[in-house]
Amino acid sequence: MQRYFLKNEAIKGKKALIRGGDHHHIRNVMRMRSGDNVSLCDEDGNAFLAEIAEIRTEETLLNILEKIESESELGAAVTIAMGLVRREKQEEVLRRITELGAAGFLTVSMERSVVKAREKSAHLERQKRIAKEAAEQSQRRRIPNVYGNLSFEEFLDFSDQFEIRIFAYEERAHEKDAAFKRLIRASLGKEVLVLVGPEGGISPGEADALKERGFVSVGLGPRILRVETAPLYIMSAFGYELELEDES
Repeated sequence: MQRYFLKNEAIKGKKALIRGGDHHHIRNVMRMRSGDNVSLCDEDGNAFLAEIAEIRTEETLLNILEKIESESELGAAVTIAMGLVRREKQEEVLRRITELGAAGFLTVSMERSVVKAREKSAHLERQKRIAKEAAEQSQRRRIPNVYGNLSFEEFLDFSDQFEIRIFAYEERAHEKDAAFKRLIRASLGKEVLVLVGPEGGISPGEADALKERGFVSVGLGPRILRVETAPLYIMSAFGYELELEDES
């Protein structure tokens, strides 16, 4: 079933209204008709089953049938930060981690980043659209926050709002790291920030600065992962520990 995210003011009682790109998607892409069902999410993470009442030229009117009680959000709010890489890699990571339940995404200009940051606004809006589409496809209740690109110094300040701060460090790649598992299990209900370095990795100076700011370094197993693979490994580990593992 197709899911759409709405502003709170677009839902009034048992009625809802969709305009803009989502209306175009309903009318011209999906070619839906009156009587078809969709799911809606408001800005507070509430989900509803709705029936299309009327499709007009500029808007779609819907009747809300019931609230959807099933939960689709991860138990921890995990924001993934990655060292600045090419746009294509950023977008692929953003799609996949959204499907895996990430709460946020950003890139960081780091000492060993090969590419340089470009003009922000157009690229940021594109990333927000990608996050929205991936959240709809995966039946999320919330769209991840997309923060754009920060300098390393800005990132350190940005990190202060998170309760748990982690960075994946290739110097620990061959260690059997129980610390990562402990941090994941302690993350339930908390705001978590995880940094993955760029292709060249995290420099020793950056690692020291991260530790001084309260970050914990962790290894991601015995293999060296590509920068676009590591965030998927991280989100999968959170998903397993918080959603799939049988604690009995």
